[in-house]
Formats: sequence, C-alpha cells, structure tokens
Amino acid sequence: MKVDFFIVGQGLAGTLLSYELIKRNKSFIVFDDLTHPKASYVAAGIVNPVVFRRMTKSWMADDAFPVMENTYFQIELMLKEKFYYPMQMIKFLSEEIAKLWKDKSFANELGTYLLPEPFKSDVNEFQHQYSKFGLVNKAGRLDMQKFIDAFGKYLIQNQKLKPEKFDCNKLRFFNESVNYENLQAKKVIFCDGPSVSGNPFFRAIKFKHSKGEVLDLEIPMFKTDRTINGDVFIVSVSEHQFRVGATYCWNELDFEPTQSARNEIISKFKSFMQYEYRVLSHKAGIRPTTHDRKPVIGLLPDNPQIGIFNGLGSKGVLLGPYFARQLAEFLANESTFIDPEVDVRRYYKRQ
Repeated sequence: MKVDFFIVGQGLAGTLLSYELIKRNKSFIVFDDLTHPKASYVAAGIVNPVVFRRMTKSWMADDAFPVMENTYFQIELMLKEKFYYPMQMIKFLSEEIAKLWKDKSFANELGTYLLPEPFKSDVNEFQHQYSKFGLVNKAGRLDMQKFIDAFGKYLIQNQKLKPEKFDCNKLRFFNESVNYENLQAKKVIFCDGPSVSGNPFFRAIKFKHSKGEVLDLEIPMFKTDRTINGDVFIVSVSEHQFRVGATYCWNELDFEPTQSARNEIISKFKSFMQYEYRVLSHKAGIRPTTHDRKPVIGLLPDNPQIGIFNGLGSKGVLLGPYFARQLAEFLANESTFIDPEVDVRRYYKRQ
C-alpha cells in the first residue's frame, strides 16, 4: 500500500495535521499507540490569547486566533460534533495588577481580546481578597478528549489509522520512498508529543517537557459559563463538573498523579472558592515543550524524508491549527515557507 505520508501519533498535533492533509487530498496512514497515555487527554484545552504576567498578547495570537476558530468550526461541521466552546475568562486582580491591566491594555493593544477597564465583582462565590477582576472576552475551551476520539473514529472508518506502536527500527529509506513493513510513503512525520525525546532522529532538538497535574471536581452549588483564572484555573467540563489546575514539574516526567500536586491544587482552589466540592479524578500528563517554548515543525535538513510537528506545549489549542496549516501547505508543495522561529532547522544551524 502506497500513501503520501506516515503520521506518527494522533494527539492534538497529529489530528490537526491529518485534517489539513485531508483538505489537500493527500493520502496518509496514522500510527497511534492506544495503550500509551495521551497528554492531550489531561489538558484542559483552555485558549487564552493574553500573557497575564506581562500583559501582552500571546505569541502569534493575532495570526493564530482566527485560524484556530475557523479550523475547529470546520472540523465540527465535518464530524457533526461539538468540541470548541468560545467563552469569557475572569482573571483575579490585586490593586497593583489591576493598574497594570488598565495601562497595558492600551499600550499593548489588547482591546481586541479583553475589557480594558477592571471591574469590581458583585458575585459572592469567591473569597474577597481580590479587589477587582479582569475580563478576557475572546477566550475558549477545546474538549480535547472528545475532539481527538471523534477524529480517531473518523480515521478508523476511512482506513487511515493503525492502532499500534510505531517502531522506528522498521523504517527503510530509499531515494523516493520510506518503507514500513508492507507500507510505503514519501515522508514520515512525527507528531508523538513527549515520546519524541526517545526518538533517535531528533537528538539535536532541545526539549524541555513539563509534567502537569489536574483535578476534576464536582461542585454542586457552583455554575459558571466562564473560565476562572486565579492561582489555579477552573473550567467547566459539564454541569457542576470542573477541571482545576494545573501544576508544573520539570524533574519527574511520568504520568503518575502525586499527593503533593493534589494538595497544591486543593489549597489554591480553597483560597478563593468557598463552595463544597468532591474530587472525581486526578490526572497527570506531560506537556511537549521545547527550550524556547515554541513549536518545532518541518523536515530534517540531513534527511527531508523525516519531518516533525511537536512542541505545542500549553498553547497548543491556539497555535496548533495555524502551524498545522503551515506545515501541510509546505508538505503539499503549496508553499516553501516555514516560520524560522518554529522551523526544525533552527536546531541544525552551523555554529
């Protein structure tokens, strides 16, 4: 069997690249190890176009945001499912940060995304150590697990997915093809998240993955259609059920939930939320991130039959569609451009 591409991994990156290749009538086979934990299943899928710490636009926000909204909307139409939910975000502000919010909103042209004037809350569900709140009008949430599962089902129905672990040792390279067992493609693109660190083809790339943990809580007396951003985030995943987190750890990179992270999340949650709650689940995942926190895409300069789409990190829901489109255009020979800030070749420049 001959196809244009092998895609390794069907997390967020592999799913978005698959969609863009389908749009361009390119053939492919996705390999996905269904027994391996997916970081995408743990992620809350929050979209926030603002960096609160500096009160600036998130990197590439103006370019990526419209592509993101259009892409998820089109996939929803294709699969006849709902995944993406535009919503507002509330940010807790101290007096000092409230002043920064107002000043930087104008200076950094953030008016497209947020309400420049902080406001006092007349809502009593939060503890009152925060004097004011900021409102991000253009935020959102992607139901990551539903999105990936529904697309995976589509791929299986169309014989485009092999539910098995991909073994790099079985790859055979020829002048015009890449062979894997009885399959043949022109190129192989790795979209396998943090697993890429063990891939022998990408030893030059500087990854800096981080472990994140979240809790799913039932809060019977609380209801909101906004994402809450305090010391932890709170986002609704169903009626009275919320995902709360997240932690960051750069040392122990595994998928095992820890008591210390659970205690940290609960402590921060209780610092501003006064309602009773019940812990439904505790999950851990690994964010695929590079040293400069930018994605890495493109083809290897020493072997252009091997490509990568990885490093989406915590901004993956926002940035993924934009760079999946850019990579697909490149692979389909519609464009010769890959942004130098994300191009895999940045790791192979001669010193």
